[in-house]
Amino acid sequence: MTHEPDDGSGQHRYDEIVEFGSGRTSGRGRMSGRPWLSRWLLTGLVLAAAVTLVLQETGHQARPAARNPSQAPPMRLIVVGHRLLGVTAGWELFARGPDDLVRVELARGLVHLTYVPPLETGNPDIAFVMEPGEAIIRSSDLVPGYVVPDGGQARQLAGPLAVSGPMIPGPASAKAVWVMTGLPAAPALSLVTLAGHRSGPSIPFPHDAPQLPATAVSDGRGNVLLITGNFVVYHAGPGWDRLVPGTPIAVGPASWLVLACNAQYQHCRNEVIDTASGSRRVLPGRVNDQPYYFAWPPTGVISPDGSTAAIAARGPGGKPTVHLIDLRTGATRDLGVSLGGQGSGFALATDFSAHSMAWSPDSRWLFVAGAGGKLIAIDASTGRAASLGVNVGPVDQVAVRA
Repeated sequence: MTHEPDDGSGQHRYDEIVEFGSGRTSGRGRMSGRPWLSRWLLTGLVLAAAVTLVLQETGHQARPAARNPSQAPPMRLIVVGHRLLGVTAGWELFARGPDDLVRVELARGLVHLTYVPPLETGNPDIAFVMEPGEAIIRSSDLVPGYVVPDGGQARQLAGPLAVSGPMIPGPASAKAVWVMTGLPAAPALSLVTLAGHRSGPSIPFPHDAPQLPATAVSDGRGNVLLITGNFVVYHAGPGWDRLVPGTPIAVGPASWLVLACNAQYQHCRNEVIDTASGSRRVLPGRVNDQPYYFAWPPTGVISPDGSTAAIAARGPGGKPTVHLIDLRTGATRDLGVSLGGQGSGFALATDFSAHSMAWSPDSRWLFVAGAGGKLIAIDASTGRAASLGVNVGPVDQVAVRA
């Protein structure tokens, strides 16, 4: 294959490869190394701030130098020749492999593969953010991150988007992301456009929040959930914050699943919070009270229609498997699908990525980065796995862009 030159626009043309369900080969091996960040919880909540501060002082493990994006291999296009999973809508599936980005246009039967240099970190906290026309990949520590424009090659992040700390999708209309700003004594999250410009007011951390680096995740609707130095979770936006009555287990745009306990964690119950009204209701039945439910950030994801939560729970042999929870009845199904990562024991939900699972916009499909790097599509109505019909290679994270 030959690499087409830049046409002056900064975009590179594809070497088109017509394939029907065939895999790809690569001489680029998976980056090795053990994660250096373990986010433990005190009685169920992670000591995120203290652990990260220590790790910043000691530095991250040395990694081989990443290849310069300008010397990247050609981008590849797999033309499947038919719709994937019968999808007719225009949403797209993304997956991050060890050294590439996979973009799947299901309705058109196209799979785009773009080389992205491996991140020089063992930190499992990797932001995988989809924005209009671009995908962003960045670790929460201070190592190079990358932006991949649709149809273009990866380029290194710069300016405010390259700082350490969380990176969180902003409101859909803003075309911007939340990044850490402010002084260590007064941390805040600021909305920054993809061009690197500040946009609108910031979100200050509550007074009992830890010094930098603080931790936060998306609330599913463009604002954030953040954890403080007292291991209390707040829902926050520009100019406001309010206490979350429980520990989030799974998060989605329409609802959250939380574990609400008394001060001694002796009496706990699962509650569903409606994100639009703030109303709470007890989830029938007993989902589970294993300690990995207390992991921060929450690794469970809730379907866009608010009907179903996908969580990580212990399966046969103690391995983390995907469970679906009906948020109306509390009925739980173990799908027997193992998640990727190296989690075990109490750290079960802290060693695989918070982007191990993602829902389609119509709430029909759940995509999973499974054990062994397998990309798995699950039909939520049946709980059965379906094949994309094309091998995209090993993946570590998944995301969907509506």
